Amino acid sequence: MSGGNTAGKRQPLDLKQKWFVTQYWAQQKPSLTRASFAVLVRLLDRQNTKTGRCDPSAVGLADETGFSERSIRSAFKELEERGVLKRSRRALRARNQFMIFSVDELRRNLHHSALKPRAGQRTGLNPASVPHAVHCRQNLQRPSPETIKETKKKKRNAENVIAPDLASGTSKPGASSDEIGLGEFERRVVKVFEKEGYGYEGLMSVPAEELELVYCRMVQGDLSFSAALGQLLSKYRSLSEQP
Repeated sequence: MSGGNTAGKRQPLDLKQKWFVTQYWAQQKPSLTRASFAVLVRLLDRQNTKTGRCDPSAVGLADETGFSERSIRSAFKELEERGVLKRSRRALRARNQFMIFSVDELRRNLHHSALKPRAGQRTGLNPASVPHAVHCRQNLQRPSPETIKETKKKKRNAENVIAPDLASGTSKPGASSDEIGLGEFERRVVKVFEKEGYGYEGLMSVPAEELELVYCRMVQGDLSFSAALGQLLSKYRSLSEQP
């Protein structure tokens, strides 16, 4: 399915948009298969917050999710057929490039597909233009295939990042809390959620409204980054304890 040109005209989803996407598809009927939902969450996690690059391999996703490579490829097909995302490929041997639609895009796509039969056109989901995500570059960089070796190297580098000290209430040196962009906020929060064993899936299970409230309070100076992080962790733990 072609879509490379379209993918180059939009910006990556920000953390709030990713939150809404996971919750939107968690509530849809019929539900996505377990493998497809797991792949969707991993693709959201693997999207570069600055460049929008998202091209993990089926083998790598199989290792990360525990599903077979065949299940991963079936998930790609289901996600594309359900209109969750669009796949494109720059070259024959290049990896798939994934563009995941935001909730606004999904609604516009559905509206567009509903109007097509009236005009005698073929139905189908097509990408739509939506307002750009915040804290992202104006144009996506041309993606290049990422090897398993590069992926492992990035994971090793990530493990060397110092997580915030929750006990002392301090955060990683650098920008103050009110200067942290949403992309940087996501990277720091994800690091701690993974360290705690909750993973990106746990982070995505927290209501989007909670993220918006906590992030806005941090930007306004009412919360430090560590306090904001603590609230998100507490919210996740309370939700996970519910029957």
